[in-house]
Amino acid sequence: MPDTPGSSQPRTAASPRRSAGRRILFVCVMLVALEAAGWLGDYIYGYHQRLLAALAMMRLNTQPIPALSDISNDRELTLRDATDGPEPAEPYKIGGVDIGSAGPWLKMRKALPEEVVRNGEHRVFVIGGSAAFGFPYRYADTFPSLVEPMLADQPIRILNAAQVGLTSGELAPVVDQAVRFYKPTTIVLFLGNNEWFHWQPLPKPPPSQTPQTQQPGETSINILRTLAHSRALSAVEYATVQWTVASRRARQDAARRSRTRDNFESHHELIGVDYAVAMPLPPERYAASQWLTVRKKYLDTFRSNLQKMIHSAREANVSVILLTVPFNPRLSPAWKHRQPHSFIPEHRQQVTAAIAEAARAVKQKRFDTGLATVDDALELDPHPAVLHYLRAQCLEGLQQHEQAELAYGESREKMMGNLGSRLSINRIITEVARKSDTPLIDVQAVFQQYGALRERYYNVDLIHDDCHPTPLGHQLIAESLAPLLRSAITGSGSP
Repeated sequence: MPDTPGSSQPRTAASPRRSAGRRILFVCVMLVALEAAGWLGDYIYGYHQRLLAALAMMRLNTQPIPALSDISNDRELTLRDATDGPEPAEPYKIGGVDIGSAGPWLKMRKALPEEVVRNGEHRVFVIGGSAAFGFPYRYADTFPSLVEPMLADQPIRILNAAQVGLTSGELAPVVDQAVRFYKPTTIVLFLGNNEWFHWQPLPKPPPSQTPQTQQPGETSINILRTLAHSRALSAVEYATVQWTVASRRARQDAARRSRTRDNFESHHELIGVDYAVAMPLPPERYAASQWLTVRKKYLDTFRSNLQKMIHSAREANVSVILLTVPFNPRLSPAWKHRQPHSFIPEHRQQVTAAIAEAARAVKQKRFDTGLATVDDALELDPHPAVLHYLRAQCLEGLQQHEQAELAYGESREKMMGNLGSRLSINRIITEVARKSDTPLIDVQAVFQQYGALRERYYNVDLIHDDCHPTPLGHQLIAESLAPLLRSAITGSGSP
C-alpha cells in the first residue's frame, strides 16, 4: 500500500537514528561526568601524582629508573626547611654505632615560585639525595647553609631541593621544575648514592614453585602513563597499582621472614667484614655473574640521567656545578645485601676457603699471611668485595694506609647493591663534567687530601655513618663550592 501524506512511516524510520543519538549523547554526558568527578577526586586526594610515582616505583626491583620528565604543570617544590624542628626522641644510631651530633633532622616544606622568586636575587638550587639534603645533621651544619655567609657580598639565596632516597631518574623532574618555574642562576648536582637504593637480588623460584607475577614491562608502564592523562582512569589505575604493590610487598615480607633469608639483617655492621663472611649470598639463590650485567645497566642509566639534567638546565640558560660523592671506604660489604664469596663457579671452593682463612688471619693479626692468601685468591677471582675488604684490613694492619685506602675503595667498587660501585659513579660524574664542560668539585678527592695531610685516613673525621658527610665534611664542601658559585654568579646576567 503506497504511503499517504498522513502516514507515520517516515517518523518510524527516523526513530532508531534518534534513539542511537540519544544513547551516544548519554554516554558522552556520563564520560564527561566521570572525568569531572575524576578531576574533583584528584583535587581532593591528589592520586594522579601518586600514581605517576607508583608507576615509576614499579621499575625498581630489577632495572634502573630512566630520567623522568615532569610532564605536569606542578609548580610546588619540596625544600628542606632551614628550621630543624624539635629534638629527635632518640639519637641517630646505625650499624651498632652512635653518630654523634646527628639527629636525624628531616624537616621539609612545600614552596611555590611566588614564595621563592625575588627580583635582584641569584637563586642556587642544591639537588641530590640525602647527602645533599644534609642528613642526619642540623641545617646550619650543612653546606647549603654554610656557603651563604661566604658569599655575603652577593645577592644570593641557596635553596635545598634534595630528596632523601631518590635516584637520579627521580630527581630529573626536580631539575625540570626548578628551571621551568623558579628561574635559578645555578644548580648544584650532588647525587649518585641511591642508584641501587631499591634493587634486590631477587632469585627465580625453583621449578616446583609457582612463579611470582612478573613486573609490568616498559611498554606496559608507558601505556599506563598515557592513559593516566584521564583523571577518571587514573583513579582506577591507582587503585589497581596500590593493590599490586601491596601484594608484592606481602610476598617480599614473607620471603624476608622465611628461613631462606637466614635472618639476614641489613645495616647489621657499619664497619668490618665479619658479617659479610658469616652471611654470604649462596649461589643457588642468585647467580653472581648476573650482577655484572645489572651493574652496567644501572651505570649507563645514571650517565644518561646526569646528561639529561645538565641539558635541561643549559636549555634554560642555567649553569650547573657537579660534585662527586664521598664515601666511607671501610663500610661493611654486607651493609644492605649479602655478598657472594665467588663469581666464578670453577674457583668457588678455593676462593671461599681463602676468605675463611684470611678472615682468621686478620683476627689473629697475621696480616702478612692474610695478605698472601687474599692476593692468591684474587688471581682466581677478582670480583668478590669481601676479598678486597680483607686485603684492605691486612694492609691497614701493616700500617700501609694509603694502599689500604685504595683496597677499601676497590671493595666499595665491587660491593653488590646499594652504595656499591663508588669508583664507577665518580668516574662517570667526572667524565660527564669533562665532556659537557661543567665545573666539578671532586669531593672524594678533597676529603682524601684532607685526611692524608693529617694522617687521618678512611674519611674518619668526614663521614661517620655509611655515606653522609659530617659537619666538618660539609664545611670542606662549602669552601670548595663558594669560588665556583661566585664565578657562576658574576659571569651570569640578571637572575
